[in-house]
Amino acid sequence: MSFNTKVENFKNKKILYEELNYYKSIILKKVKNGEYNSALEKVRSALILIQEHKESFSTEKELLDFYELSKRIQLELNNHRMVYERRFNNLLKEKLDEANLESFSKLLAMLKNEVDHNLDKYHLQDISIKITHYFKYIKKMYEILSCYKILNYHDASDKIFEFVRDIKSENFPNLKMLISLTYQNLISNRLFEFSKEFDRLSLSNLSTKMAMNQEQLCDFINILKKKPKSPVQDYIPKTQEIVFKRSRF
Repeated sequence: MSFNTKVENFKNKKILYEELNYYKSIILKKVKNGEYNSALEKVRSALILIQEHKESFSTEKELLDFYELSKRIQLELNNHRMVYERRFNNLLKEKLDEANLESFSKLLAMLKNEVDHNLDKYHLQDISIKITHYFKYIKKMYEILSCYKILNYHDASDKIFEFVRDIKSENFPNLKMLISLTYQNLISNRLFEFSKEFDRLSLSNLSTKMAMNQEQLCDFINILKKKPKSPVQDYIPKTQEIVFKRSRF
């Protein structure tokens, strides 16, 4: 290799290093400002530049440096994303009832606004879609809660069963628990009405009146009779009879 060629190679290598240092300074500035996607784009541009010169110079160290920089940026990006994912998952674990559903919905709406505000910045599109999907079930839950006490028992049951079928495959544990509690309330209200008319009923007779299979009804009765305000006083397995508490009304 001639002296002139060596000088030219040295100049080209120096120019490459200057360009890479410039890229690195821009990347670090963008990371400091939270512009992670833009920083990753600059890393990709720097890697392309290094690849273009790998036949001319030894660029293993520079290649490794920018790969490590890319990993660091991706890790920070994922950490920010995980904050929103954890917040959503924690909300899914919140215990819901008729009294707190409205305040819970407001918290969820606040999270949705934050997610949508940082949608592209932290790659939150999938979380936004999940929250929107979850809101669809909250809306249906509101519809059930607003009418199940005034609808006749069978219509209310149909609405609840339809909701249960729809949500079965979803990972929304607190809504599943809420609809279960709502169904228990519906059954309890229905049993309270029966307690005004009867002192006791056979399991088969009550099962027919409530359009429930006997095993499922028996399970609910065993749960409900433990509650202080339950209309059921006892269930007698031997005679398969439900004994009602004497109604005061």
